[in-house]
Amino acid sequence: MNCENDSLLKKNLSLTELKIDKQASFYAEQYRLNGPYMLIYTNYNLKNNEVFYSLIAPGFCKLNTFPMDSENVKNRSMHKHDFFEFMFVIHGCIVQKIEGEFYTYREGQCCLVNQHVRHTEIARDNAEVMFLAISNDFFLNLIRSDIHYDETGHVILRENPIYDLVLKTLQTGKSLQKQYWDFTPTGDSASAISEFEQLFGIILRETAGRRPGLLPLVLGIIARIFSILLDPGQYALQKFTLPSDKEEYLFLRIQELLTQTNGCISRHELSAKLHYDPDYMNKIVKKRTGMSLLKYGRSFTLKESARLLTYTDMSISDIMQQLGFTNRNHFYANFKEKYGMTPNKYRQKKAENPS
Repeated sequence: MNCENDSLLKKNLSLTELKIDKQASFYAEQYRLNGPYMLIYTNYNLKNNEVFYSLIAPGFCKLNTFPMDSENVKNRSMHKHDFFEFMFVIHGCIVQKIEGEFYTYREGQCCLVNQHVRHTEIARDNAEVMFLAISNDFFLNLIRSDIHYDETGHVILRENPIYDLVLKTLQTGKSLQKQYWDFTPTGDSASAISEFEQLFGIILRETAGRRPGLLPLVLGIIARIFSILLDPGQYALQKFTLPSDKEEYLFLRIQELLTQTNGCISRHELSAKLHYDPDYMNKIVKKRTGMSLLKYGRSFTLKESARLLTYTDMSISDIMQQLGFTNRNHFYANFKEKYGMTPNKYRQKKAENPS
């Protein structure tokens, strides 16, 4: 399959409406999925110096095209998400930076990562890539509904390593394990690509059509995708569990609370919730970000203020009040230090150039 605009997958898309919340931090951006699943089709075209994104989920679709050398593409931050992500390379190759290491994925290769692996995609060639985001609840529904019967009608139990990965990830005590799995075709990759294109195409068309029975149908298609990956005649599986220590666990908990509160939480409030000394938490944050806990928390608050300036009509005074700023000069000085301009100029710039 080529990377031109008449791509089969592009033809399967239709416009509806979508919403994803993306909260950034210096350690890793956090992607949040507001729905059961989402397909993200990405087409990197070096000839035209552009990358085409299409995001489609129940009740929502969004299309975007960016120059390859734009900040949105060239300097993508490492990110995590609150869902499981499956990546499949349809054409060309893509580089995944996973926890600081670089891995190349070629046509027909794919990987599944859980919520705690920091990663980002890097385009060094023409490529078409499909991402399938699956929420925790939707994955659990899939596991419950994927029942197998023998020829006499009796339920039979089948081992499914992918389902085991999901259950272990969501299990208390193991919820912060960083795990990702690689799948490599054992035979002709063209055959695998053709089969996956057909299955992705069904999900795209059915999601865009929004007809009754959508979610059970998509669950069945995803189960079929995983059955192909677990067939040793078609794919070889490699499992990876990355190291995670207590300090990182604490840092992730701090990051989670700062994300939830937009940084509007004091050191002592964090200490009370996490049962750690404020000075120790400050040390952990400084070690990973180069910033004090106070400044790191403020970065979340300023990020939220920038979002409110861009996407709402709230006055600057109301934004300050909502985010706990009592001194206007202090807010303006901090905002200008981070964004290089005043809040008024930032709002004006975003209104003139939304991208």
